[in-house]
Parts: sequence; C-alpha cells; structure tokens
Amino acid sequence: MNRKKVAIAACTGLDQPLGTVARMAAYQVLDVLRPNSTVLLCPPALIAEVEEDVVFIQENPVLVIDGCSEGCCERIVRDRGGKIASIVNAQEIQLRSNNLQPKSRRILGIQGEKLVNLVAKQAAVEVNRIVDQEEVER
Repeated sequence: MNRKKVAIAACTGLDQPLGTVARMAAYQVLDVLRPNSTVLLCPPALIAEVEEDVVFIQENPVLVIDGCSEGCCERIVRDRGGKIASIVNAQEIQLRSNNLQPKSRRILGIQGEKLVNLVAKQAAVEVNRIVDQEEVER
C-alpha cells in the first residue's frame, strides 16, 4: 500500500525569531519525531509554481507551521490549491506558554529552544492525526 506523506510547509520569515522557531520545529518533526511520515515543502518553489511541488500539495495533506498571525505560509499553500490538513502557529503556542521569547532569529536561547520543542510536539500530534485520518479514509 502506498502511504501518502504529510507535507510540512514551514514559515519563511527569515528576519523573524518566530520564523526560525517554526523552521526549527519543522526540522525536528522531519528528522526526529516523524521522519517516516513527513516530507519538507519548499515555499519558494510553490511561489514560483514549480509543477512537481504544486502537484504534490494538491495530492497530499499539508501541515502548515506558521510563525505568526500573518499566515504567509498558509496563504502560499492555499494560493496553489494545496490540501491543508492542519495549521500550527508558533505565535499562538508562544502566547499559551508563558510567552517564551527567543533571543533572536539567529540564536534562539533556552526559551527559544523550549518553544521549538513545544511547536514540534504539537506538529507531531497533528501529523499523527492526519495520518490516522488518511488511514480511515482509505
């Protein structure tokens, strides 16, 4: 049986600390927490309408990890017709978690690393839910 992978689209806010948190959380999910269930998307490839990337998000469930309330990554995926299965927002998790503050976009510090872990754990929970839902729908 050919299992679909959950495509993770992470924030590209390169000048924002929460963008770094979102990207680091995505890598943690991809490399450590759910490596067999996920694949990383390239938002710039979606913006450029690279055909294989656009087709992939139209045929596979997408988990968006946005850094803030602007929802840029979500918008990029939606604009290309992606099947968004869930959205995890680093800023919302930050606000629910004693407002953990990354030091900067380059050096997250202890609080920033804690926030990365919280965002990654929530994303992994969402990956599990998406995979389970995909299994039921077969």
